[in-house]
Amino acid sequence: MEANRFSCPDGAAQQPPQQQAAPGAISSGGQPPGATPAGAVPPVASVASVPLSPVPADSSSSSVGPSGVASLVLAVADDGVRVNACFTPAGTPTSSAPGAALNTAEAVQPPPAPPVLPTLADIRHQLAALGCEQWWVDVPGCSQWLGRLGQARQPMVAVVAQRRDGRCAVKVSPDRMSARLSLEPPCGGAPVTLEQVHAELGRAGVRTGILEEDLARAVQLGSAAELEIAVGRLPVHGEPTRFDVLVPNLQDRSPRLNTYGLIDYRDLGDLVVVKEGTPLMRRVPCTPGEPGVDVTGGVLPAKQGADWPFAPGLKGVGTDPNDPNLLVALVTGQPVPIGHGVRVDANISIAQVDMSTGNVKFEGAVTIKGDVKEGMRVFSTGDVTIGGTVEAGEIEAGGHVLIKGGVIGRNEYNGRASGRDGWFNAKVTAGGSIQARYAENAFLQAGVDVVIDDYAMHSEISALNHVIVGKTGSRKGRCIGGHVRATLSVRVAESGSTAGVHTVLQAGYNPLVIEELDSVDQAVAKHESDIASLQKIIDFVQLHPERDRDGLLARASITQELQQGEIATLRDTQVALRATLTLSTDAHVYVEVAVHGGTEVRVGSKVWSTAESLGGGVFRVNDEGELVLGR
Repeated sequence: MEANRFSCPDGAAQQPPQQQAAPGAISSGGQPPGATPAGAVPPVASVASVPLSPVPADSSSSSVGPSGVASLVLAVADDGVRVNACFTPAGTPTSSAPGAALNTAEAVQPPPAPPVLPTLADIRHQLAALGCEQWWVDVPGCSQWLGRLGQARQPMVAVVAQRRDGRCAVKVSPDRMSARLSLEPPCGGAPVTLEQVHAELGRAGVRTGILEEDLARAVQLGSAAELEIAVGRLPVHGEPTRFDVLVPNLQDRSPRLNTYGLIDYRDLGDLVVVKEGTPLMRRVPCTPGEPGVDVTGGVLPAKQGADWPFAPGLKGVGTDPNDPNLLVALVTGQPVPIGHGVRVDANISIAQVDMSTGNVKFEGAVTIKGDVKEGMRVFSTGDVTIGGTVEAGEIEAGGHVLIKGGVIGRNEYNGRASGRDGWFNAKVTAGGSIQARYAENAFLQAGVDVVIDDYAMHSEISALNHVIVGKTGSRKGRCIGGHVRATLSVRVAESGSTAGVHTVLQAGYNPLVIEELDSVDQAVAKHESDIASLQKIIDFVQLHPERDRDGLLARASITQELQQGEIATLRDTQVALRATLTLSTDAHVYVEVAVHGGTEVRVGSKVWSTAESLGGGVFRVNDEGELVLGR
């Protein structure tokens, strides 16, 4: 409101009124906004005055002498929108008639006492007497004018109040997404109407998004400060094609977090089996989006969502003939979610695998409720679930293998032959994880993890990530004899035995590479043995030429050269395999309870062994490159 206040110029020469005390007259030296030009006498609608000092008993009504009265007179101008104030200092001659001459003899007489000057309270009191107490008063300007009255020798006039209508202003944000309203209440005038605000919105260019209820409420209150009364609508970009899985509990079978936030390598989830015709996935097409609009009516374009079809080449599934966006199973089996689709690996369920069923080879998941009997073999491209025990049988799976019993072989572990092609008659290999209750005289190899609940005895166990024998906090989980390998870590409750059975726990290198390297080393050793045998034959024939029958010497020499060529090729393979062996950063072996005599620990190329029983701990390679047991 101070933007329109008036002011009276400092030091302006104030002229006496040319007519009888005319409220509304101002000085000729500077005129505040709305003031009447000097010397003019505006028509007066109403007048209010107040004496500012006692009036002598013998004073006249038409003039003021040395002991005259200072006065402040307020009057509403004839335009009806201003209030003029006229201050007449004591000792200034006045006349009852406009234009009366000053009495010079009396004017020069000094006043008997300092005059009483008007205050802002006097102005407000006279405004109330005039019925203008609600009008706008320029308080700083009035205070400045009142401060100069003490030096006045002539009447001083100023506009002290104005009648103002309510005001409104609309401000549009730089992005044109909102508009804000400022409402100034009236000061003795008319309030802003809803029509006036709408007109101001139109001048500001606001066309849409007007909050009519908020606007009406603000107009009713008559006051608002930066109130948001128009909001644009942002564009809603289109949603991409969505693929909703319709099969309950369909999930990726992998180790999960337990309630303590730790990965539980034993929980691989349950198999899900669907029948032919089961809806598997619905494709929800992309949406085009919805354009937005700013408060001025400008259109904000939207982007269409990405459009994707079902993945090509999905096995065991097809689209519904009546709904191209619905994927259904064409066979009974295990659904496997993949990007933008689901495939179904056909699943079979068998009571047990024995002579009555023959060997099982199946493109999909296999569920065996009982045992796999001795000598039987099961091959599956998916998961294999066995409710009983693998008794000197062989399991090969492309996915996970879950054995609720154990794996037990009939041959005793000899500590020399190793690998899948070794002497073992109980073998389990999996592209995913292997979980079993126990393993004895068995070969287990997993592309992810191997988890054994109770014990592992005289077995070879390999995993690309982790091997875990025993549950945390339990004394179960003994690893006695055999060779355990994992790239990242090996964890057992106890290793070896008091009898000193040789037990190897190895971490740090890819066990599949190590197995292949072992196989190559064995092949080289066999060829070298064969070459040595051939050399004996060659030496004998050269000493006894008569014994060279049917070209024995030539044939032995050619075979020896071939063997030497094979060795050269195998040597190259050995070099390449050793170059791929890189120690894992956090490779370690953790024996939770006790390390018994006969235990050999390998981490990378480092080897640690003991002939006595020790407490448990973690084996790592320290910064000095030494393999140490940490408590």
